Amino acid sequence: MAQVIQNEQSNVVKPWWAQGTIVYIGLSLGLLWWILTAVLRQFIVEPFACRDLSTAAACVNAVDVSGSIAAVLVAAAGTFFLVRFVQPRPIIISVATAAILWGLGGILNGIPWFFTILWALFFYAAAYTLFSLVARISWLWVSLVVALVITVGVRLLLAL
Repeated sequence: MAQVIQNEQSNVVKPWWAQGTIVYIGLSLGLLWWILTAVLRQFIVEPFACRDLSTAAACVNAVDVSGSIAAVLVAAAGTFFLVRFVQPRPIIISVATAAILWGLGGILNGIPWFFTILWALFFYAAAYTLFSLVARISWLWVSLVVALVITVGVRLLLAL
């Protein structure tokens, strides 16, 4: 006769410095976003978009375009780091952060580079921390709905 053994979920208590891992990931991804935006603008977007008058609109918005491309690349890198550091539901965190910070290059366009770095660090650290808390919700569908509501709400606020 088979015996049924109940398996209880165990909670792993992490030390205090491991709790801040998501903040460090967010800070490093904010710096990576700034570096990728600058490199993409300088070497890819401006040389291709500023060649003739037919692509003049893309030339004017080179920082916004390169920032959006960098956001996608940073989301992929963020997913890798979140998986590497065993964060729950890394896709929710990365995709929601990329959706909120889409167009960050256009928002930060025109301010000095050191303020751009500081704002990018702040926004990425805050977004990754917020969505890591949302991803820890027990039920997947509730986590998805909360992330979606926050994302849509922030995008609507940015549209105003």
